[in-house]
Amino acid sequence: MKVVTYLINLEGSDQRLASATAQLNQESWGFSRFPAYDGRGKALSEFENYDDDAAQQILGRSLISSELGCYLSHYGCAEKFLETDADYLVVLEDDIDVLPNFKQNLDSLLNYLDQHKELDWYVVNIAAKKKKLAKDIVQIQDYSLWHAYYFPIRGVGLVWSRKGAEEFVRLGKMMQVPVDIFFQSWLSKNGKGLGVWQPFVQPAGLDSDILGTVATQGIKRKDLENRSASHGFKKQKRMWRDRFYAIKHLIS
Repeated sequence: MKVVTYLINLEGSDQRLASATAQLNQESWGFSRFPAYDGRGKALSEFENYDDDAAQQILGRSLISSELGCYLSHYGCAEKFLETDADYLVVLEDDIDVLPNFKQNLDSLLNYLDQHKELDWYVVNIAAKKKKLAKDIVQIQDYSLWHAYYFPIRGVGLVWSRKGAEEFVRLGKMMQVPVDIFFQSWLSKNGKGLGVWQPFVQPAGLDSDILGTVATQGIKRKDLENRSASHGFKKQKRMWRDRFYAIKHLIS
């Protein structure tokens, strides 16, 4: 079993890199820095694979250029992984708190998954804030592994199978929503997402350098969503659709 780990880090975010490096070194967990795509301040027309019409239809707003940078960073990790001969990929964002027993827990998780190919999974969220519409698979030491039928929106820590990365690269090339929303909708629909509880990592609580702000106006993602008259309705519609898929998987 071969595992690669990529830490997404924006050029110039040296303090975040130092913090994440110190934490992962403390756990003796090797990784490679993945240079984040810096989308901040770029015109939307510069993103070849962005579909603004679809974004307006799904979200009720255009994406922020930095959201597209975040998406491309995760997409690039999957592409790079598929160029290797590794079996599994761990993707971490640099704004993380590494929780106790990280290495022990992640090693045991990967060993279990490698020994149970029948699970047919794509992605494991190792940073879930809570369990929703989930079905336990197994208790491993002091955490549980479960089918995350309503896939957690938090994307600071993910584990990919090769099949999952292949499908993401194939189906996710055209960007229509932020990458965390893509993961939730995609994996709630196909039922191939997993989660762990308690989480192995969590956000450090700082604003994302990758997401940043819109140009220099100081407008954050939530502020932009609040300015869209149709965003709230479309968000509820999307969330109920994803829950419907999750419930179908849960009771099947």
